[in-house]
Amino acid sequence: MDKLYQPDRTPPMTANPDDDGRGVLAAEAYLTTLSRGGVDALYAVAGTDFPSIVEAYAAALAGGVALPKPYTVAHENLAVSMAHGDALRTGRPQAAMVHVSVGTANMICGAMNASRDGVPLVLSAGRTPLTEDGPEGTRSRYIHWAQEMFDQGGMIREAVKWDYELRAAEQVEDVTRRALDIAAAPPPGPVYLSLPRELLARRVPKAGPPRQRSRVSAPAPDPAAIDRLAAAIRAADYPLIVTSNAGREPRALAILTELCEAWALPVAQFNARSVSLPFDHEMAVGFDTRNAFGAADLVLSIACDVPYVPSVTRPRPQGALWEIDHDPLFSRYPLRSFPAVESIVAGPAAGLAALAEALGAPSRDDAPRIARRRAAVARERQKRASAAALDMSRLTAETASVVIADRIPSEAALVNEYSFRTDYAHFDRPGQFYGISPAGGLGLGFGAALGIAAAETREGSNRPVVVTLGDGAYMFNNPVACHWASAAHGLPVLAIIFNNRRWGAVRNSTLAMYPQGAAAAGNGMMLADLSPSPDYAAICRAHGGEGITVADIADLPAAIDRGLDAIGSGRQALLDLVLVD
Repeated sequence: MDKLYQPDRTPPMTANPDDDGRGVLAAEAYLTTLSRGGVDALYAVAGTDFPSIVEAYAAALAGGVALPKPYTVAHENLAVSMAHGDALRTGRPQAAMVHVSVGTANMICGAMNASRDGVPLVLSAGRTPLTEDGPEGTRSRYIHWAQEMFDQGGMIREAVKWDYELRAAEQVEDVTRRALDIAAAPPPGPVYLSLPRELLARRVPKAGPPRQRSRVSAPAPDPAAIDRLAAAIRAADYPLIVTSNAGREPRALAILTELCEAWALPVAQFNARSVSLPFDHEMAVGFDTRNAFGAADLVLSIACDVPYVPSVTRPRPQGALWEIDHDPLFSRYPLRSFPAVESIVAGPAAGLAALAEALGAPSRDDAPRIARRRAAVARERQKRASAAALDMSRLTAETASVVIADRIPSEAALVNEYSFRTDYAHFDRPGQFYGISPAGGLGLGFGAALGIAAAETREGSNRPVVVTLGDGAYMFNNPVACHWASAAHGLPVLAIIFNNRRWGAVRNSTLAMYPQGAAAAGNGMMLADLSPSPDYAAICRAHGGEGITVADIADLPAAIDRGLDAIGSGRQALLDLVLVD
């Protein structure tokens, strides 16, 4: 996400250059400002508030001013999720627009995912006409009374960085530019803008030379704080780094890899959402911190909102906790009690670069401690490898993950909504892996994969995009809307369902809290049972895709190959993996 916006690109859609001296629609000015600000795509769920948006796009066929590429989407959560994935891939804010209050209601889960994942989005919605009679765009449908709210933005306000309702059509460019600036400013996140129908229909003066967006620079890490951290690391016997998302900034991956190799620093990628260190690296000590703190006498949390779960982590870290992040206190979280010695405000790449410079090269005096640490990490990795031995004759989430990790090409992008086991993956570069948002709002994965595919397609890339989901998560993704969008927009994605016919999170949480309770007698399946399982593969086939049901682990490699062949030829594909209990 450390790519800067690229204004004034040549896009696929353009607006009418001839405004007949009457100015242009405010809707066109809105779209033009988005494009000039670096937005490539608008994911739209249209309604009766969209006529001026539709008119602006229709006029674009005549050529002229750049507009974002429009994608018709059949559900609001999908629209936000597609914009989310697109922004992850491009490193620039992308946009979604929905229908008034009811559409905004369906946006909220996606907005929460984007907010907690630090993804810059411009979320907008039309607003029920302000007037009952008079100006162009006034109320003309029965629903225009019941859909009005006193405070439409209020329902989404807590999930965004900023929200505003356009009050004067002439301000549309300034307001849109401000929305983009705030969305992209570190730490990035979604913003929300409501646009009354009459104001979108008004004509405003045609824009002059484009005004630049504000570049908001991230704060540089405090040199004195970095020096204190470097001194503490040098003095520690077993300093442990914990990160969820340092790799969101590609430069951070390279710096962290070099730093870990030079100083033998173990790294736990807790609830990984990106590749912060190659998953197979000799200093990688797994994806959970439950058992990682035994020897740690210093913990450095980088881009990690929750470095450990106090109620389940044994032993808890005994060493000092340090933090590095754009917002190391995660101030938008109501409660977060991790007592850090020092919290350093900096992006992961900038913070790691400063730390690497402060540490410098290890000295001869550092060598014995580094050697002991390297040996300890090697023993830990060997212990983990021995414990992870699998029966590869059974189709389980673990064995399926092994086969998927070995079978998909290294250039592929994989989006994981819970079920894929990262312990068996081999990802080693930026953009190969995208994990679920910390908010945990189900329904993100498939849409994010489609958004990544949209960005790839616009750039003329044939990079494979794969999404792994539980069967419950698949249903939350509004699968018919997803498969339709894939077919309608030519966005081939390989979806792999880990079908265990249950809400795994519900069952596992119940059994963890009440292992000897009444619910355990029923194997924890109360309110978690998703059987009978429908024919998920048939849903994909109904949209012209390759749908395959797999019940035997021996059939999985060939099924993955068939799915990859399908998306390589431009068709979507789905594998329904019927897992054993």
